[in-house]
Amino acid sequence: MTSRSPGTRVRMPRAEREAQMLAVAEQVFSSRGIQAATMDEIAELVGVTKPLIYDYFGSKEGLLAATIERARGQLLTALIDAWVAQPLAPARDRVAGVVHAFFSFIDAHEQAFTLLRTEGALIGEASASVERIRQQTAKAFAEGLRTLPAFASLEPRRVTVMAEILIGGCERLAVWRTTHPGTSADEATILVVTTIWDGLASVSGA
Repeated sequence: MTSRSPGTRVRMPRAEREAQMLAVAEQVFSSRGIQAATMDEIAELVGVTKPLIYDYFGSKEGLLAATIERARGQLLTALIDAWVAQPLAPARDRVAGVVHAFFSFIDAHEQAFTLLRTEGALIGEASASVERIRQQTAKAFAEGLRTLPAFASLEPRRVTVMAEILIGGCERLAVWRTTHPGTSADEATILVVTTIWDGLASVSGA
C-alpha cells in the first residue's frame, strides 16, 4: 500500500471538486466577510492551488456568485418539494408548509443566508445572483398559489403581487430573526401565515 504525503492534492471528478470548493467558499465568505475572504485561504482549505479555483470560477466574484447560485438552487428545490408534499391539504396548510420550508432551509443553511444578507457588499454577477434568488423564489410561490382553486380565477398579475408580498414578508422576518434569536421556524411560520396569508386569503376567498 502506498501512502500519500501531506499536502498532496487528491484527484476527484470535476463536479465533486466544484461542490467542495463552493462549500468551503460559503464558509469562508460568511465567516470572514466578502471583502476579507481571500482566494488563498479558500484554496488552502480545499487543498488545491489558487489557479485551479480561478480555472473553475474565473474570479473571486465568480466564485461568490456560484456560491450564491448553489444556495438558490437548494432553496428552490426545498420550496417546490414543500408545495407537492401535501397536494390534497387545505390551501392554508399547503402555504404554511412552504413558508416553514423557507425558514427551515435558512436555519439549516445559516452560512448561505449570511451571504444573502450582505447584498449591499455585492456587485456585478454576485448581486445579480441575489436578485435571481428573490425573483425565482417569488415565482415559485406564485406558481404554487395558482394551483390552489381559490387563486386559479384571479388575474395572473395579482397572484404575482401576492407572491411578492408573501416572500417579502418571509425575507424580512428571516432577517429580523438573526438579531432576535429564539424565534423558531414553527413560530416564524405562524407569524407569516396569520399576518400575511390570512389577509391574502380574505381577498381571494381561500
